[in-house]
Formats: sequence, C-alpha cells, structure tokens
Amino acid sequence: MTDLSNLQIGVPGPFLPPWENAAKNARLIDSLGYDSMAFPDHFSGFVPESIWTPDITPLAMIQQSPHTFFEMSTIMAACAAVTERVKLISSVTEPIRRSPVLLAQTFLTLDHVSGGRAIMGIGAGEVENVEPYGFSYSGQVGRLKEALEIIERIWSTQEPFDYEGHFYKLKDAVMSLRPAIQDRPPQIWVAAHGPRMLDIAAEFGNGWIPTLLRPSIYGQSLKRILGNRKKLGKTGPFTAAIWNWSILDDDESECERLMHTPLAKAFALLYPGSEWKRLGHKHPFGDDFYPLRDYVPMRCERERVLRAIEEVPDAVLHEFYMCGCCDDMIKKLEEYVRQGLQHIILWNTTGMFDLDKTRSSYKVMKEVLAYVKG
Repeated sequence: MTDLSNLQIGVPGPFLPPWENAAKNARLIDSLGYDSMAFPDHFSGFVPESIWTPDITPLAMIQQSPHTFFEMSTIMAACAAVTERVKLISSVTEPIRRSPVLLAQTFLTLDHVSGGRAIMGIGAGEVENVEPYGFSYSGQVGRLKEALEIIERIWSTQEPFDYEGHFYKLKDAVMSLRPAIQDRPPQIWVAAHGPRMLDIAAEFGNGWIPTLLRPSIYGQSLKRILGNRKKLGKTGPFTAAIWNWSILDDDESECERLMHTPLAKAFALLYPGSEWKRLGHKHPFGDDFYPLRDYVPMRCERERVLRAIEEVPDAVLHEFYMCGCCDDMIKKLEEYVRQGLQHIILWNTTGMFDLDKTRSSYKVMKEVLAYVKG
C-alpha cells in the first residue's frame, strides 16, 4: 500500500456562466477541502459544435455551445475573492495570445487578490485557441522559453531592462508591481510532454502539469526534469502535478457504459496518434496526429467525427480515462504517487455523458478525497 497522505487533489474551477453558480461552486470546492481549482484558458472547447447535439451529449439541451468559457484571469480573480484557502491554477495559459509582460502583470495581480494562492500553469499553447484567431502557432516552444525568460526578469527587478530575442524584443521595459509576499513571486508550473518542453520545465518551473501520461511515462519524464534541475543547480521546491480525465461510479459496468458513449469516445480522439499506434490501432486522423498541433474542432465535419468515434477502441478508452469506484481510483492514484506525483487535478467528466450520474460520481470524488485526507 502506498501512502497518499501527502497527495494534493484539485478539480477544474468553475468557468461557465452564470456567475452566481460559478461563485457558489467555487465556495463549495473550497469548503470541501480540495487543494486547488484549475482554470482553462480557452476560446474554443475540445468538442466540435457539429456533434454538440442531444443525441451525442445531454449537455446540448442545457448549454448552447461547447465553446463557452469565462476569461481565465477574470474568473480566477473573482473566485479568489470568494474563497479562502484553495490554490488557483491556470491550466494552462500560453504566451501567444497573452504577451509575457501581460502574463507577468496578470499573475502578480492575481497573487495580490488571492493572497499568494495563484499559480501560473503555462505551456506552448494549442492550435485551436491560436491559429483561428489570427495568431501564428509556429515556433511555439521557442516562444515559450523566451517568454519565461522575460517573466523571470520582470519578477526579479524593478529596473528598466532590454530583451533581444527571436520572438520578443523589449526596450526600456519596466514593471514595479511586486509580489504580495516579498521575494516570493507566483509559482510557475509548466505543461510539458516532449523533451524540449521537459527541459524548459526543469529550467523555469516550480512545478510540472502535463496531462494524459501513463504512470510509467510520467515517472520517466519526471526523472528527466529532476535530473536537469540538479544539473542546473535548482534546489527550490518542485511540484509534480498532472491533469487527468475521470469517469466515476460504484458500478464497474456503468463506468464501461459511460466510457462508450459517443461524447466520451469523441474526447478520446485527443489521445495522440503515436499512442494509438503503440496500442496496435490507427488513429482516424493519422498516425502522426498530435492534438495540440493538429486539432481544430471548428473544422471537423459531423460525419467525419462520427466515423472517427466508431473507430475508438477499448484500449484507448481505458488509457484515456481514470475510471472506476473509490477503491479503483485509489489504486490508480497509488500508481502515480509511486512515480513521484504530488498534485492531481481530477476532471470528473461523468455527468457530461449521463446527467443522472452527476450526483453519484461526485459522491465517489468525495470518498476519494476523504481517503487521501485521512
């Protein structure tokens, strides 16, 4: 048995209108004892509007579009104001739509509003939130590295400075806003998967927040990060986190049923083509399909998506979702903790596939939280 007493558990923060419901949910998350709320920075969602229909998801009857999101920093600040202890994480933002100088100021502001509870989760971005809106997605990894250099510089000095990079050029830039607690700027958690991104996480991150990594690969990637941190002489605290999708029910057969609903299978199309190939299957969008780089749901025609959904195999579904009752979830959490996990964001997607299962799935979440918190 693996000790889970040091594991922190978070959930997605409320990001849908109306604000009154979002505020109520933020207070509830805080009062239940969750350690964090994670907020997406999206213009568009993961589901093509072409399949956002009642026959695919019951949510289509109560929410007009899958592309509905409050602006990230505003809702983080609002939720910070109505909570007391829970951490607030951007999961994740990027420096393409938001300049690094604006990001530095935004998170210093959130640091003050939240009393030091805001964490900058940041990555290289997703093409679906970038290219359709007039921004270039090229050079995204190099852009992130330069952005983090600039943010680090802003948070360490009040003096004007210059920066000469490939993507950013600053002349006499200055920002005198300081952290809420002297010499303790907000933490930066990097959403890294590939080798270059893992190295950036080691160099600039106080934490790491990937998604959809199997425990063994999670452990290997964390070893690379920690090894590079040691080489770089980084000695400060480092949080190993992950964002995972879950389907929860006390009945194993119900979990299987929910996993095989059309919307659940549509989400599983976000599993990279390389992972399908490893499992002996061909991704409908190609072996080299990588969702962060290739997926724009607004351009996915309904018939094409429906055909792709039919091709999603059980093996992919069982890797994509953390699935089961409280005991099942605890065993899965133990696997990750043995690989070094310290903080998990559990997105309970169950109600998206069957609204009647919302209450019972959150009962399982509460049981998992109670077990971990002892």
